Amino acid sequence: MELYKENTRLINYLKKKRPFDWTEKHYVKSNLIIDEYDKAKTLYYVVSGVICVEILNDDKRYISSFIFQNDFFGLDSFSTFKQKTHSVRVISEEATIFSIPKTILLNTLNEVPNYYELLLTNFADIFQRHYSYFEFLHLPTAARIKQALSYLSNHIGQLTETEQIELPTFVTQEILSKFCRTSQSRVSISLNELEKTGWLLKKKVPITINSEEVELE
Repeated sequence: MELYKENTRLINYLKKKRPFDWTEKHYVKSNLIIDEYDKAKTLYYVVSGVICVEILNDDKRYISSFIFQNDFFGLDSFSTFKQKTHSVRVISEEATIFSIPKTILLNTLNEVPNYYELLLTNFADIFQRHYSYFEFLHLPTAARIKQALSYLSNHIGQLTETEQIELPTFVTQEILSKFCRTSQSRVSISLNELEKTGWLLKKKVPITINSEEVELE
């Protein structure tokens, strides 16, 4: 998690400064936070949980990015486009999301301009994730699966008692296939290969990565 960013300072400031203008809502797995084509007028912040950006392509629903704890989303509220072609959905068992209307946010930040730099840092990092995703799609399938698992382990992996890296149970073959833009059968084959090499200790949920192999890379 990118908890080194002091986003909580901004959120706490908004809560104190605008006690009646923000909301904090609880969601469960598969809940839509922003529907497709529904242009946001709100900036959102992930208090807890993991959500994803979904796009529809060739009648198939793919994941273009993951949004983790301490992340902002809803950047389309700042764009001039009248609609969008993605939705935002919860993939963890539950999530808590803070939200505040864009106009109220901007009016409030005019009083403390230093927070603008923090927001711009977040926006730049979000764009960088998307640029990396386009490069990621050119990799062979097995390499995409491995890189996706490494990426997720860096953000949401947990150390087991034996100091191996375990991913949450919601990271399934279906989620990996949607993110890596491949079939579940190809994901299964790639997981088998990674398990045979010793990079993976367990290919079934919860997927477990050999921390020693990761450190060697």
